[in-house]
Amino acid sequence: MVVLAGCHKTEPEPTEVEITRSQISIMEGTLYETTVYTLTTNVDGPRVVFVGGLHGDEIAGWNVALDLLDYSFTKGSYLIIPQASILACQLEKRYPGQGNNGLYEGVTYSDLNRTFPGSATGNPTERIAHAIIEVVTAFDPDIIVDLHESRDSYTGGYLGDSIIYCNVKTALFALEMTERMNELYITAFDTPFHVENSAPAGSFNNYCSQTFDALVMTFETNRKLVLSQRLDQQLALIEILLSKI
Repeated sequence: MVVLAGCHKTEPEPTEVEITRSQISIMEGTLYETTVYTLTTNVDGPRVVFVGGLHGDEIAGWNVALDLLDYSFTKGSYLIIPQASILACQLEKRYPGQGNNGLYEGVTYSDLNRTFPGSATGNPTERIAHAIIEVVTAFDPDIIVDLHESRDSYTGGYLGDSIIYCNVKTALFALEMTERMNELYITAFDTPFHVENSAPAGSFNNYCSQTFDALVMTFETNRKLVLSQRLDQQLALIEILLSKI
């Protein structure tokens, strides 16, 4: 068979994905110093923020955020703050001083996830919130994901087994994600995931939903489950997200 010149088409070689990594510290030189990581691929795609550890006792969220530092992303750019409230993570408390009116080692703290956008000149909790918002704003995200856990499921009056949204832009996307999660990963013995429109005032989700032109979601696993299952569910939600973008 004769192939005429110019008539034979070849498929372009797939781009080999390379990831450039960088990091900075926020709250540098304090007890609250934590690392912010940026992972940028050489393939066009969305700019995605993952935040874990706003509550230190929600262990699956911030451990999966740490695991994402070694994730093989295939496109886009990622800003990851694995342990936003690092002292709370070290203590495995919702916030330092939890159960003691917020008092820990002579300093009074409050719930970081009720403090956004914070203040550069405020108390330690307000300054952490402000520092987080500064780096997220500079990143100019398309998607923002806050990794959380609840003490129980929504079936028991809590927020576990939920994806929380706060702006209309995110509603349909979150619903499609829960449907996919239930189809692929949830068995007849598990509580199906559902969506909640319930991000409280002062939360990272609520503030970002009002401030950024982005999809903003909170993933809430259920702390009544064993840790390994919660970790798997957090990662499954992330992989569903990545498959849709």
